[in-house]
Amino acid sequence: MKNLIRDAYGRELNSLRLLVTSECNYRCFFCHLEGDPLGEPARPGSKPPLLTPEDYSIVAEAAWKLGIRSFKITGGEPLIRRDIVSIVEAVNSSAPGSDISMTTNGVLLESLASNLRDAGLKRINVSLHSLRRDRYKFITGVDGLDRVLRGLDAAINAGFRVKINALILYGVNHDEVFDLVEFSKVKGVILQLIELIPVGLGAKLLKTHRFSLASIEEKLRELGARVEVRQLHYRPIYRLPNGAIVEIVRPYSNPIFCSGCNRLRIDSSGRLSPCINWRGERISILEYIRRAKSREEAVLYAMKALIEANWLRRPFYLFKRDTIMPQQTIRINGTRLLIPKKTLDLEGFEELRAQKLVVGGLESTAHSL
Repeated sequence: MKNLIRDAYGRELNSLRLLVTSECNYRCFFCHLEGDPLGEPARPGSKPPLLTPEDYSIVAEAAWKLGIRSFKITGGEPLIRRDIVSIVEAVNSSAPGSDISMTTNGVLLESLASNLRDAGLKRINVSLHSLRRDRYKFITGVDGLDRVLRGLDAAINAGFRVKINALILYGVNHDEVFDLVEFSKVKGVILQLIELIPVGLGAKLLKTHRFSLASIEEKLRELGARVEVRQLHYRPIYRLPNGAIVEIVRPYSNPIFCSGCNRLRIDSSGRLSPCINWRGERISILEYIRRAKSREEAVLYAMKALIEANWLRRPFYLFKRDTIMPQQTIRINGTRLLIPKKTLDLEGFEELRAQKLVVGGLESTAHSL
């Protein structure tokens, strides 16, 4: 099915990030809180979730009808929800054929991996910022490295496509990068290196702990890595001759990252956010769902909420006029990429205006172009 909606800059919406809880059993000192400005992650049991598996089923069906085929389940720590397997099952049954993945700290993964796989989860990102026990405890506030490593192995054995997420911090773990590269190669998983995001708790650490990954990319090229570019955020992927695969995430002050963004977020309160950096008013998809008198109407209202939120999407980092080539393209490591520009032409306007029709002509409160 063709994706039905784009934002005002021509970027498709084909991914939905589901923050199923704001509670977390870790205390990572850099946590970006998924863009939800709560101050700090909620303690387990302190903030009961508002959305049920049935609510996520409705959201997934609405998103699927709009052409969205990628769902990322995250938190907080998603595995602390006792009904997390039911949530995965709900999304999988309502959005058939979709790519459903999860980001987790992995400390509870060992006992849940097989059930999650049976429920329809396809990919898992395990946060692993250090292979040294003392550093791991310093970063996360939890002495859980051994349990995480067992959880990682359980996910691999269950048949998941596994990726390790490692946030690289200057003065903390920046000297471990190639230890992590070797570890990921041995495990047969992808390593995703992430720069510090100045959002949430990480906003206070930018000057002291941000480590640019540019030097790492240079070293990877020196080692003979073959470079690919992923569609999401135009992230470079380095495939080393020894079989290691390293993906780079550089979201800070990076218009290339923003121009390749194709997602919305639903926070743990049921509010839609256009961007992790978003600080404006959020649209409550939960209120739309609760207002409905039937499941069919709830799906319709949820589609409306997704479309409304899509109208708010805007690149947080924009290209300057003198950095854009006349053809609205740019080259990254030899790969030519299209840079979305704001859609003001008649054809683009008609496409966006037609989005109202897919929800049965419901009134839209979105700002017009």
